[in-house]
Amino acid sequence: MSLRLESLLLAMPLMLFFALYHFYDALSIDPYFGVSVPFILSTNILVFHIPIFLIPYLMHRFMRDQDKGHILVNILHVALSIFLLIALMFTYQVIQGASPKRSESVFDVPASKLWMEATMATYIILGAQILMQISFVFYSINVLFPSKQKQPVPSYSF
Repeated sequence: MSLRLESLLLAMPLMLFFALYHFYDALSIDPYFGVSVPFILSTNILVFHIPIFLIPYLMHRFMRDQDKGHILVNILHVALSIFLLIALMFTYQVIQGASPKRSESVFDVPASKLWMEATMATYIILGAQILMQISFVFYSINVLFPSKQKQPVPSYSF
C-alpha cells in the first residue's frame, strides 16, 4: 500500500476504530456528571465503511495506474468521504434506557444506564456517503472505459 491520498480511504476508518477501541474507557459516559461532551460510539459505522471505501479506493488506484482522471475530482472525493465519515460519528444521541413499569427489569440494567441511538442525521449522512461512493464509481468507470466515438459515415452524394 503506497502513501497516496487514496490510502486515506482505507486507513482512516481503521485508525478511528483503533483510537476509539483504545480510548473506550476514557470516552464512557458517567451519568452523575451529565452529558456535556459529544460521545462517540460508532465503531460499527467505522467497520461498515471499510467495504464501502474499498471499491472507490481500487478505482483511484486504477485511474492512477492508467494516468487518467482529474486530480481535483480525486482530491474532493477523498476529502468529502473522510469529512462525512468523521461527521457521521457525531450524529448519535445519548438517551436514557426505557425501563418497564413493572417492579423487575427485563434486561437487568440499572436505571442510570445510558444508551446510544442513531438520529435522522445519521441516516442522511450515511445515505449521502453511499450516494457519493456510487457516483464516484460511475465517474471512474466512465473515465477508465470511455465510450467509443462514432466515426462519421462518408456520404457519396454530391
